[in-house]
Amino acid sequence: MSDSIKEARVLEKANSLGTFAKYFTFTRINGPGMWLALAALSAGCLVGSLGLGQRLGTEGLWVQAWAMLLGMFSLWAVSHITLNSQQSLFVLLKNEWNPSLGWWLAGAAMLTNFAWCMPQFKFGAEITGSLLFPVLDSKAGKIGVAVIMLGLSIFLSFWYERSGLRSKLFQWTLRLILLSLFACLLASLLIALPKSEISITNILSGFIPSTTHFNEVSSSYHPLLEKTGDFRSFWEDQLVSRQRELTLITFSSTLGINLLFGIPLLLLGRGWKRGHNEFAKFNLFSGLFIPFLLCSSCLTLLSAVAHQRLINEPVESIEKNSLFMEKESSGRVHDLLALRVSKEIGKSEYNALVPFQQEEKINNLSLADQRLAKLVVSSNIKQWILSFSHGGNESLKYLLGVSVILISFSTIVVLMVLNGHLVCEVLGKPHKGAPFQSGSLLLALASVGPFVWSNQDSWVADPTYFISLAILPYALLSCLLMLNSRELLGRECPKGITGLIINLGAALSFITLGASSSYLAWNHQWEGFPIGQALVVLIGILLLIGYFSLKNKKILNRLSGLETRLEKAEKKP
Repeated sequence: MSDSIKEARVLEKANSLGTFAKYFTFTRINGPGMWLALAALSAGCLVGSLGLGQRLGTEGLWVQAWAMLLGMFSLWAVSHITLNSQQSLFVLLKNEWNPSLGWWLAGAAMLTNFAWCMPQFKFGAEITGSLLFPVLDSKAGKIGVAVIMLGLSIFLSFWYERSGLRSKLFQWTLRLILLSLFACLLASLLIALPKSEISITNILSGFIPSTTHFNEVSSSYHPLLEKTGDFRSFWEDQLVSRQRELTLITFSSTLGINLLFGIPLLLLGRGWKRGHNEFAKFNLFSGLFIPFLLCSSCLTLLSAVAHQRLINEPVESIEKNSLFMEKESSGRVHDLLALRVSKEIGKSEYNALVPFQQEEKINNLSLADQRLAKLVVSSNIKQWILSFSHGGNESLKYLLGVSVILISFSTIVVLMVLNGHLVCEVLGKPHKGAPFQSGSLLLALASVGPFVWSNQDSWVADPTYFISLAILPYALLSCLLMLNSRELLGRECPKGITGLIINLGAALSFITLGASSSYLAWNHQWEGFPIGQALVVLIGILLLIGYFSLKNKKILNRLSGLETRLEKAEKKP
């Protein structure tokens, strides 16, 4: 008996039970929610969580939580459209809605898969060599770790398309990875949180959305700012601009365009039908939103704890702390301090000084200025983990190191599965066999990037992120309109209280996520050229052309059909 038939019988039994028993039965079925959670809990989520904890402390807990909650409504809308039409989002867009948007979405999703996959190998290899197994702390050792991660990912991703035991092993492996990740993060939080000044009230209030840090500095910086005298406004401007940028970037990028494109392929790949509709919504909430909320919140809280230590660090121990000793960030700290000096004496006067005089001016700045410069510059993952071991607690170093490895490895596996589906969908091939495996193996190229391409962020990650931002508002609006299209869904358009909730949520998702994405894309520049505005306008024009060309094609097909009928009618005696 196939897995889909077994699932159909379990669902049939569940629907005859009471509410509590029905949802409890739903938990027995592995759905795509868990896979999407592991894809969302990527290196990007990790960096975003660390940044939010560092910039905003517990006040930043709401950003990723609400972004994913709003994204959930769009994913619910896509799953409803998919299960009732039995067609993927790409096919519907290409044949029924807007072919230009379909191809843009497919291209952006594939680029996102590559961009998300690249840093996973680097992070996994760096943490393994630097923290867990120092014997591998060399270029050869890190390349070896990346090769092992790639081999295991390929091996595991090939299990996905199998049936029977191997399919179950794939699902249980992912579930074990997700549970292990949460266990490591929770254990780390239970060790670190009691030694901090963060209370339960601080944590709960942090989930309440707030826009105050778009124009106000986080309260955790106030004690240091008071010691900067007349230059408090300089540091406030630096902090506020970084808070605003980080919040918008993290908020708009939590729902990846590849997740929006991939959810229909995962649903149809499992053979799910209209009867799976309620379960699909439950699975996305329980398998995607809850694990993502718990893990990302733990990461943000751990970052807030580490950052609180830095703010309260005794002056005499500043230089002993690993976050202040990291050479990677010393250049950026120096540049920021130089900007602070030029603000005081004037840019032309500062440039007129000889180098040793410039250094003298920088070294004479107050300890508050020195510390703020180091706090303004973002710490990396390695620095963050080492900040906990600085306090003498080695267990945290290993728990967090393992967490990073689990995040990196699981993201690679799930992205390979998503890319296999994507390639098959674009080529119009069955989602199995050689086409699926070839699509998965394409991401093997991403393992090479971090080791041979030192400027990958500038030429791969940044453009990909920018293109995804530009297309996301159009995709969210189309999902909302398709959800209520009688031409596509007929009587299956969502109705009643459930329909009202999904529609309001999807509309709010479009307004908030779409607005933040549009703002970032529109204001993106490349060497002074407003490339963001150019791309947003270009995409808009191409989508209008795609929409009206498809509409005209449908009209011509209908006219051709009418002419054929008339000809047949005239031939009849």
